[in-house]
Amino acid sequence: MRSGSRCSCRHRLFTSLRSERGQMAVEMVVVLPILLAVLGIMVNLMVYLGDCARFDRVAAEAVRTQAASPGFGEYRSVSRAQDVQALIELSFAGSDYLFFEVTVSESGFGGGPEEAGIGFSLTPFQETYICSMQYRPWGFGDSFFGIHFSGIPHTRNYVIDPYRPGVLL
Repeated sequence: MRSGSRCSCRHRLFTSLRSERGQMAVEMVVVLPILLAVLGIMVNLMVYLGDCARFDRVAAEAVRTQAASPGFGEYRSVSRAQDVQALIELSFAGSDYLFFEVTVSESGFGGGPEEAGIGFSLTPFQETYICSMQYRPWGFGDSFFGIHFSGIPHTRNYVIDPYRPGVLL
């Protein structure tokens, strides 16, 4: 009688294993796309954070060298902003997923010497260089699971006094 009961246990075990044979394949088919999406998001996040750190250093150096210390005859804010943007784009030359923009806003109590009508002005005058980086995640296109995005922005502002070369405020 014992051998018969042992046989029925084996038969039940074999039957239960046979019925669950394809379950792991089904679970893998369900979980694998989710794991790949999470992996893609993590890789893009790490690339974005690395590019942000690099952009912060490069933008500060570009503003310090190009905007705060202009070359001879390059005193216009617009041309200095273009020089800053060109230097940033040169530093990220191989990155097709990054887009840059540099704008300038002037602040202070008065305008520059041109508005005062005199050779120089004693009023405080500062320029703010707004350096923006737009990151477009790669591997997903323009949308991810129906969510459309134009990119992830990262902006840094640098204030300079155009009359004190090489100094960031």
